[in-house]
Amino acid sequence: MRKILFILITALIAFGCSSDKSSVVEETAEVSSTTETPMTATEEEVAEEEVVEEEAVEEEATEEEAVEEEVVEEEAVEEEATEEEETTSACDSWDADPKITVGWPGHSGDFPGPSIQETARIGAHEGYDRWVLEFRPGSSPPGGWQIWWTGNTIQSDGDFDPTATMEGTEFLTIRMLSSSGWALPEEEWYDGPRDLYGSDAGTSNLMQASLKGDFEGYSTWGIGVDHEAPFNVFTLAEPSRLVIDICH
Repeated sequence: MRKILFILITALIAFGCSSDKSSVVEETAEVSSTTETPMTATEEEVAEEEVVEEEAVEEEATEEEAVEEEVVEEEAVEEEATEEEETTSACDSWDADPKITVGWPGHSGDFPGPSIQETARIGAHEGYDRWVLEFRPGSSPPGGWQIWWTGNTIQSDGDFDPTATMEGTEFLTIRMLSSSGWALPEEEWYDGPRDLYGSDAGTSNLMQASLKGDFEGYSTWGIGVDHEAPFNVFTLAEPSRLVIDICH
């Protein structure tokens, strides 16, 4: 009987020890699982900080690139401005010499085509003033001309002083194979402005342009200026025009 009790007591003790060991193991596992969670949260925070740092670096790089682009653009604008300043003015290539077509004066009855004057105008431009004589549709520019500085007078037909009623201290005479009046039927006479004033157009050197008449197929305009200067003569088409640019 004593042996049986001894055996039972020994078995109970053994069972109690094994239970304690399993409890310790379970508690250890629970502690381990509990301590792993905050480590994961910390890692996530570190990862988030790294992402934020990377984004900040990328933003700084983008800002630096934008600043560099702005600097490049400003330098390009400065270079363009410098190039524009260094560009030679058109007036530098012009001169004040007479402009005369080949074969001038020619016969007053020689007309390569109708050159019927329609209207005239003046305008202000950067560095020069412009006079434009426009011809009627179907007309061509005059077949010949002589355009030159004539001092304080205008070379014209007649015994009157054409500068008496004109503004200007120096004058450019324009003689061309083109009619504005008497050589044409009355319905084709020039009906445009005969006097154009620089004060109305805001010109700098050109003070007045006036039609001074026509005689035997020759037409005469005069331009009064503040001072003689280089000038350029050319024609344009559609509509036909005779253009004179006078430097300031």
